[in-house]
Amino acid sequence: MKRARSAAWIIGCVVALALGGSARAEAPSADSARLFEEGLAAFDAGQHARAVELWERLFAEGAPDKAWRVLYNLGLAYEASGDRARAIERYEAFSRRVGEQPGSLPIDFEGRRQDAVERANRLRPNLSLLRVAPPTSGERIAVSIDGGPTRDAGFSTYLEPGAHTLRMGEGSRAVIASVTLAKGEMFTKVAEQLPPPPPPPYVAPVHPGVLIGGAIFSAGSVAVPIGLYFRAQSLRDDALLFRPYDEGYRPAVEAYDEAATLYQATWAIPATLGAATLAMLVIDLVDASSGEAPDKTRGSIEVRPTLAGLEVILP
Repeated sequence: MKRARSAAWIIGCVVALALGGSARAEAPSADSARLFEEGLAAFDAGQHARAVELWERLFAEGAPDKAWRVLYNLGLAYEASGDRARAIERYEAFSRRVGEQPGSLPIDFEGRRQDAVERANRLRPNLSLLRVAPPTSGERIAVSIDGGPTRDAGFSTYLEPGAHTLRMGEGSRAVIASVTLAKGEMFTKVAEQLPPPPPPPYVAPVHPGVLIGGAIFSAGSVAVPIGLYFRAQSLRDDALLFRPYDEGYRPAVEAYDEAATLYQATWAIPATLGAATLAMLVIDLVDASSGEAPDKTRGSIEVRPTLAGLEVILP
């Protein structure tokens, strides 16, 4: 009972320091004062977990320039509840904040700082320090220890000696690792996670068999207009055997004209097949080379009209 009253007296001495500051400081907000008083009552009643809950709220929600002062009280509450690791973290944080203040503080703050340092030094040899280092790649990895909140790799934390479980990474890339820490040991674990899944295998938009079949049909269809070309040439030669005033001249010329027209029309078949095959090939090449389309080339057969008739130029 005497020890509880002594601890409560220590916290009570900090009430004015933690919330009010010096005599000239502004008065604390009603919520901050209420949270502190409720936490103090809980601590004095032995409800240390409740005191932690209330003072953590005060630390998170209070004015930043004053709320840090409750860190010392949190260290006492965590230590009393048996959470030595968090107690050390709060004691160390309080000591740092005292040293970082640019202005003057009440002289009792130095006493609280020294007490926090002594308490942390007394607890530290019985705990372990785990350093979670980020990977050399610089990749951000979120780490959770024993199911607790996640933090980005690149931090140190005190833990009770024994086995602990680390979850590194998120989703399908998460890695679960176990570390066993000895009392007073400082252990470094480099964060890791599974590599990203490989990209799916490339699937051509147009099946190669379709391209090959289109090329074969395109080449084969050229035989139709070529055959009609020679037929038209034959009819032309027949027409030239007549003189304009011969009776068979007109029918021979009409037969030639029909054959020539049909010859020209049949070029639409290989042209269409070739254009379709070429279009599919371009789609494949563009997809495979990220937008770099191949150069277009001329066909292998050129059709050119002449005054004397039709002329096919073969390579």
